[in-house]
Amino acid sequence: GITVTLPSRPERIVAQTAAAAALWDYGIRPVGIFGPYRMEDGSPDFQAGNIDLDAVEYLGDYGEMDLEKLVALQADVYVDFALYDDQLWYLGDTEPRVKEIVPTIGISMQGVSILQSIERFEELAGLLGADLSAPEVVEAKEEFAAAEADLKAAIEEKPDLRVLVISNSLDQIYIASPEWMTDLRYFADLGLDIVTHETEDFFESLSWEQANKYPADLILVDQRPGLLTQEQLNAIPTWTSLPAVQAGQVGPWYAGAPYSHHRFAPIMRELAEIIRNSRDDIV
Repeated sequence: GITVTLPSRPERIVAQTAAAAALWDYGIRPVGIFGPYRMEDGSPDFQAGNIDLDAVEYLGDYGEMDLEKLVALQADVYVDFALYDDQLWYLGDTEPRVKEIVPTIGISMQGVSILQSIERFEELAGLLGADLSAPEVVEAKEEFAAAEADLKAAIEEKPDLRVLVISNSLDQIYIASPEWMTDLRYFADLGLDIVTHETEDFFESLSWEQANKYPADLILVDQRPGLLTQEQLNAIPTWTSLPAVQAGQVGPWYAGAPYSHHRFAPIMRELAEIIRNSRDDIV
């Protein structure tokens, strides 16, 4: 609902990493990124998608943008995700200062299906000069459609499969919900039975003693860096006591993956395989 008007088409774009990766898949090459970057071993974070990390300036991570670098880049626009209607996701307390330096654009990640968010990134890429008829863009959309059909078929094969999606910390388990998460809303729209938590927020926070609040046949776990390792999870008794964990029915949730046809096709293929290999009578 916010329109950004500039005197000419923006050419120098800075973006939150996953937003930059989405634009990259449609042919737009940001000059700088802000947010997830590299793993401890130096490999790209999955949220960076296909970005050539050696070809962009890195401006720091959540809430701590290097404003001097932003000024030096002479950016025409900053792109992020929109949270809670008009708040930009990754800027935190630096948002007012960033907005003094550069116009900002936010793509909604609240209360919509990821289909809409992907379409908005595609539309934005087109406005920024991308060739949306390029063979690689067309091929990615075709693969996305095929992966969607495959995932829908897998879901239909297991109509009683109950799925819990979580993030975590040492002290708490965080329950995600399709009411808030764009990718989970999309999977739910395809028929997947995903737990919907009871709070008006992105996550419901529970102590690990309450980990069994929502029984599920399959659990999908947030894969973003900085969360608990498999070894740390296995040291939590209430985690290892969950029926889905005991049955080995635990898979990845790629929270924060770039919103593009190219990036979500393999995610859907993997989820379809996980569903097909899961029993729907665990709980």
